[in-house]
Amino acid sequence: MKKLSLSFILALVICAFLAVPAFAAEFTATVNGAENTKLASNDSFLYKTDLKAGSVVEIKSQTEISKIYVVWYKVPGEWTLNDTQTINDGFLQELITLEQPSTTVKMTIKDASACCYIRVFGADEKLPDNVIAWEAPQENVDVLVFSTHADDETLFLGGAIADILGHYPDARIQLVYMTNHIALEPFRENERLEALKTYKLKTYPIVGFTADAYAMDTLEAGLAVCDYDRILADFVDIINKYKPQVIITQDFNGEYGHAQHIVMTKAVTEAVEKCAADGTWDVPKTYVHLYKDSGAIELDLRQPLDFYGGKTALDVEKEAYLKHESQQRWWFYVSDDYKYSCDEFGLWRTALPADTGNDMMENIKLYKVQEEEEAARKAAEEAEKTTAKKSHADKDQNRSPERGQVLLKILIAVASVAAVLIIAVVALRIYNRRRYARRRRRGYSPKHGQGGRKN
Repeated sequence: MKKLSLSFILALVICAFLAVPAFAAEFTATVNGAENTKLASNDSFLYKTDLKAGSVVEIKSQTEISKIYVVWYKVPGEWTLNDTQTINDGFLQELITLEQPSTTVKMTIKDASACCYIRVFGADEKLPDNVIAWEAPQENVDVLVFSTHADDETLFLGGAIADILGHYPDARIQLVYMTNHIALEPFRENERLEALKTYKLKTYPIVGFTADAYAMDTLEAGLAVCDYDRILADFVDIINKYKPQVIITQDFNGEYGHAQHIVMTKAVTEAVEKCAADGTWDVPKTYVHLYKDSGAIELDLRQPLDFYGGKTALDVEKEAYLKHESQQRWWFYVSDDYKYSCDEFGLWRTALPADTGNDMMENIKLYKVQEEEEAARKAAEEAEKTTAKKSHADKDQNRSPERGQVLLKILIAVASVAAVLIIAVVALRIYNRRRYARRRRRGYSPKHGQGGRKN
């Protein structure tokens, strides 16, 4: 029976492996002229194709390619697409729309890099759910979530992420990771992106410079494997730049005692206090996982959420954790009813009234709402100015006939006076001429003239 089970499982694995090239049949890839089947057939973050500096990857398809999705093993440097599009966004997964659809795509790699796989899509082809165009972090985020490692965002903080988005779909949530896994486990960098997609997050995470390192139980152990001053400075800069309304971070005791968790939470809370003291940004609400001293809340993660198609926040969190495939070998699991429960938080610091329920966004007005209200206010002001201008113009228009009538009356009066004067002058001249004519008929001559009466 055991042999039969193993054989059955082996058969499934072989079938799955044989099924992969069906996707690869859509295009062929060459690297520097040599055929490469891995780029088209691979679907794992564990395997890669190394690309030397200056390498050219050429993709050919029988149908026109409109979009290309590249999943890198490590974040690449600058590269070009068809010698016309320069890509340098620093993303590990990139969805690029071609400027001109074509059956041939050429990728030129400037610096040495490594790629897991490539996928291509036609103009009318529907993109799979796990193929997204990552967006750069934007300023003015509603929630900053600080996670130490890839998977901590789900094991301990994922319930809060799903709960907030489930009730506030327009909330802007930005993930910040203190550590990276580039040196020892680079595949975890892609796993974290897959987990974030499960929450329907599209903003690319901010990943710190600190390397993942094992240290347990004490702050001193954590400080020995971290550059604390630099971490603190980075967190201060991040808070000031993104101006979060809510911060969510991990347990002061490192959940199960991981020393890097302890370091991160110390740095986050110290950065919050420093920003407030400096007057640069006073974070309205800061939540700490498992914090009991004040403002303890217990999230209800078992409500069906329309945003997730009826799934609960706990359902989404469990799905997200499965995306961390490399971590499934450990004893960790997602739950809202054990020692490291993902539904328990405490309001460590607030500049707002205390919570009255289990809503982390209580007393918070989303930035999107604020911006819409500001836009509406400006539109109302513009409309008011336009109305005032129109009213002023109407008044001027209404005054115009009155002014015209007054001017007309003045012109008529002037014309009348002029006419009277002209008539008077003409009449006087006529009178003088007639008078002079009568005198001449009577033989009259001027006293000082040369003529006179005849003797």
